[in-house]
Amino acid sequence: MHTHARREGIAADGEVGPDTWNRLDALDARVAAGGVELSPETISQIADVAANSAIAGYSWRDRGRAPLGYIVGMACCFADALIRLDNEEADASEMSIPNTGDGDKDVFAWYSKQFSSAGMSNSESGSTESDRLRHLFALMIGLGMRESSGRYCEGRDMSASNVQSDTAEAGMFQTSWNIRSCNGSISPLLNEFWTNPLGYREQFQQGVSPDSNDLDNFGSGDGAQYQFLSKYAPLFHSLVTGVGLRNLRQHWGPVNRSEVELKKEADTMLKAVQEIVEGGVEPPEPGPDPGQARVDITAAEPVTVNIQGDVWVTVNGEHVTGD
Repeated sequence: MHTHARREGIAADGEVGPDTWNRLDALDARVAAGGVELSPETISQIADVAANSAIAGYSWRDRGRAPLGYIVGMACCFADALIRLDNEEADASEMSIPNTGDGDKDVFAWYSKQFSSAGMSNSESGSTESDRLRHLFALMIGLGMRESSGRYCEGRDMSASNVQSDTAEAGMFQTSWNIRSCNGSISPLLNEFWTNPLGYREQFQQGVSPDSNDLDNFGSGDGAQYQFLSKYAPLFHSLVTGVGLRNLRQHWGPVNRSEVELKKEADTMLKAVQEIVEGGVEPPEPGPDPGQARVDITAAEPVTVNIQGDVWVTVNGEHVTGD
């Protein structure tokens, strides 16, 4: 079968040909050279919370349970988005604006009854920016289950005829590149993540295996590159989709038909993740005062230290006092 795996000048060379693998190798090298916003320790904490949450065990309507990696991955994406919000990144800020009241464009307005029933206020007076970001990600967890059963690497719907680079759907939310027209914060994400394609793919991979259709991309140029990156860096796909939901909710059929489940359990899990992110910065280790004498002792056996005067003493790297 002839493939349409053209992106950024890559010619179609057969199913998952050498050019595709070369680009995968290049992206993998960039991942190895970079680093995500979350420390390994924080990711481990988040993964534990997500894996043991009620939403991880929930059976979604017509879809069943989510792959474990999907719930863990989405928890990590939300944590990263919180940091982007704190850094005043345009995409995270756009996702966190209050309900605009425009049901034609804003999913907060279109799903207002569902959010209200779940106790998730998105009004300016009844919620904070981080609340609204969390509520959006709770809905996105349901959207991903509806669109792809939580498969981060999902290719386009093969029964559909949208094979242009801008209209071919990709990723767990089945978002296409023409979504970029709805808000100016979307397009810059493509270059940002192509340069630094970190997106918690390792977490999303748990319980999911791509097939040949998933690896196929359609068209050429930015649209094909977008499809490829959406499946390679799920964080990128999450940010694009989050902004799109606040500005062009009609892009997704399951949203328009109100088929996406909004679960309070998803919000509860994400709130626990938020607490980890907001409280996870360890206080700095104490150190000697400026001008204070310092003595560092390395000893193989237990030692007794008699401290006299104003001096900072460590034994085998640990600070000791005269108490």
